[in-house]
Amino acid sequence: MLCDILITGSGSVSETTCRSLALLRPNESLNVTVLGRNAAWVQDLTALANAMSAELGHRTRFTADTIDWDAPDDLAGKLDRYQPRVVFHTASLQSPWELLGEVADTEWKRLVWAAGNAITLPMQAILAKQVATAVNEMDRAPLLVNVCFPDWVNAILHHLQLPICCGTGNVAMFTGFLKARFPAPEHAVQVVGHLYHYFKIMGRAHSSLEGPRVWVDGEEIADVEHTLAPCFQGLRSVNSRGKLINELVGVTSAEILLALLQPHPVRSHVPGPNGLPGGYPVVVGDGRVTLDLPAGITRDEAVALNQQGALDMGAAAIDATGYTAFSPTAQEALAPYTPDLAAGFHIDDLEAVCKELVVLRSRLTAKG
Repeated sequence: MLCDILITGSGSVSETTCRSLALLRPNESLNVTVLGRNAAWVQDLTALANAMSAELGHRTRFTADTIDWDAPDDLAGKLDRYQPRVVFHTASLQSPWELLGEVADTEWKRLVWAAGNAITLPMQAILAKQVATAVNEMDRAPLLVNVCFPDWVNAILHHLQLPICCGTGNVAMFTGFLKARFPAPEHAVQVVGHLYHYFKIMGRAHSSLEGPRVWVDGEEIADVEHTLAPCFQGLRSVNSRGKLINELVGVTSAEILLALLQPHPVRSHVPGPNGLPGGYPVVVGDGRVTLDLPAGITRDEAVALNQQGALDMGAAAIDATGYTAFSPTAQEALAPYTPDLAAGFHIDDLEAVCKELVVLRSRLTAKG
């Protein structure tokens, strides 16, 4: 059985992406397979998506299947069975919704907020590495799009010489609100920025960060936090309502997935293109993602801006030796709990570090 898009994971982003794929009219028939842990849930998700697509007369069809992340050969077997053109990875060991909104105020949640979300990086990266490794072993490897902290994780996959095309969401969340103010085709919007650059304008303490940097019609916007305050306010307000923001992530994900499968290029924004840290304006089409930077910034400057954003959110982008250092703030917060890990970790130790963090989370969640 062949499919065009294979989605690993069946959480909120998978839901909204399936709905968006059902609503968008593809240029040709499209087959989407969703792999999730809960068979009954995935069956219902794909049944709904099929009904939505059929109601609109679209030629997108959805298939449900399961995945067992602990079975060594299960993922490889599913990839061999479906032979996808694109794999869209959405599953991680740490859901952001366990840390945001009106959830229990546990010691684990307080630690993550004090240290920065980047301390959960190993739990975001471990399943993505598993998928990328399986993809890399295929005779005809599909494109891999990773939505789990792609600002960081994609750089890790690239360092491991594993295939990674790009991510979705993050920078595209902000550009969605920005494009609503400066709509196409009258205007061209270009944004460079790391996930942290959007967190810092969403209620966190501000600093002297230079990002995000924004261009409209080729002209850079000065003092973006004040000049574009309504866009930031819209993002902040919607994000405060929890998973509602993933409706936008689903639309941007569907846009990128469809663009990768068609020959006509689309201008958009993605995090982690080709393993770079942070988010960038890009051109997507015919299986390729290329940077679409404005004249006012070089590639090196854009990467440096995103690397700084990574550190400010709690962890540096992976260096040439394979090491990810935690920021001074993260080190201080982590040291009382796990002093050996507080400084950071080497990519060779990813599995062990991930297990250590899962155990720590269980202990601190139980303490409340």
